[in-house]
Amino acid sequence: MKGMHPGDIVVDYDGRIAGMVAGDVVIRPGCDVRISGMVAGDVYVEEGARARISGMVSGRVFNDGGAVRVSGMIGG
Repeated sequence: MKGMHPGDIVVDYDGRIAGMVAGDVVIRPGCDVRISGMVAGDVYVEEGARARISGMVSGRVFNDGGAVRVSGMIGG
């Protein structure tokens, strides 16, 4: 996903977020997602999901049994 997204998004497929999300991001089980853009809210990683964050998250990252790797910036 590129560009600006005005609200929350639920990711239920493998992919990359390279734009800006004005709300929260929820990553569903079984998904592998790279976040190299900016998330203004929180990131929720559900059990069995994988998140690689090299961008910026203004809020917090909640890991509910997934795999999270951070090389970017986390606010909250």
